[in-house]
Amino acid sequence: MRHPTFRQARGSTLLIVIILVTVLLGLVASIMLYAGKERFRAVATGRIGQRQSCAESGLQLARGYYGRNFESWNSYLSAPATYDPVRSSHNVAPADPRNPALQAARPELFADVDGDNELDVYLYIRDNNDEHFPLSNEWNRDNDHNVVVGAVCISKTLTPRNSDGSPVATLLAQEGLLSYNGEARGECLTANAGNGTGNCN
Repeated sequence: MRHPTFRQARGSTLLIVIILVTVLLGLVASIMLYAGKERFRAVATGRIGQRQSCAESGLQLARGYYGRNFESWNSYLSAPATYDPVRSSHNVAPADPRNPALQAARPELFADVDGDNELDVYLYIRDNNDEHFPLSNEWNRDNDHNVVVGAVCISKTLTPRNSDGSPVATLLAQEGLLSYNGEARGECLTANAGNGTGNCN
């Protein structure tokens, strides 16, 4: 017959082993969860540069498209639900670049920049603040041959992801000022976005 103290020691040892195994399993699970989240974060960080490049490429396309169509600026500005995705007091129902109906109705406003046959950017236009006090702003009409053009990256492949793998909901846009200086230097269009400048030829 075994001594009671031996049975108690064996039971205590088993309890300690169970506790240690539980702690180790919890630690391993925590490390795996952290590693999984780090992977998603790394992918999202890598795609930030791609998405920035997507929007910047779209801005160049917007400069070209709206620059060639200067005569239509006022018609574009008078239809912000189609041509302007920026919500404001004068644009309470902005264009939704992810709307398939808009994509089908205005395919010229969308472009594939990475060659995968999927739409990546939406090209938009809106008026700058070109009325002088005491005149009220007329956002549906251009008065000074300057407009704001931009591009929104809507790519499904270039967008960053959340930790659960779903696409980040916010859209990235790049925009700049597009100027028409026909009277001063012949027909000339310039555009500025950040530190980039357009050329006239």
